[in-house]
Amino acid sequence: MSQTPITTIRELAAGDIARLVEIALAAWEPVFDSFEQILGSELFELTRPGCRESKAEQIRAACQLDAPGHVLVAQRGSTIAGFVSFYPDVPVPGVGEIGNNAVHPEFQRQGLAGMMYEEVFRRLKVLGIRYAKVRTGGDASHLPARTAYERVGFDISLPAVDYYREL
Repeated sequence: MSQTPITTIRELAAGDIARLVEIALAAWEPVFDSFEQILGSELFELTRPGCRESKAEQIRAACQLDAPGHVLVAQRGSTIAGFVSFYPDVPVPGVGEIGNNAVHPEFQRQGLAGMMYEEVFRRLKVLGIRYAKVRTGGDASHLPARTAYERVGFDISLPAVDYYREL
């Protein structure tokens, strides 16, 4: 019987960025597909042009050393399996926000997301932050994200709906 490699949550290293982009795109692919199915191809292209490159750029921007946040990496053995970005006191003092975060599909449903969020909570508390916020979608493709957030205690939400009408 083989043992599961140890998972560590660590600071971002300069050589990690390409892998984090790869993880984000793999993890978000079901979301992109879902949005295109919900919106239809024409509206999807109008409202989310270049969404994959935009997501990749968001990840690269979060990883910049002069960015106003932090990025942690989940590593399973020698493989980078996930990441989480977070922003203390942005934009509201006393509230830290979890930004882009993902676990590679190969490593999903193994508790890595919860480990990353708990480390973010620990770091936010050290900084005197009182609340943590995260934003996600309400569609079926975001159900795994909502489930992961609820598992670590996110329990207050404000529902939002975007409506579209063809003219």
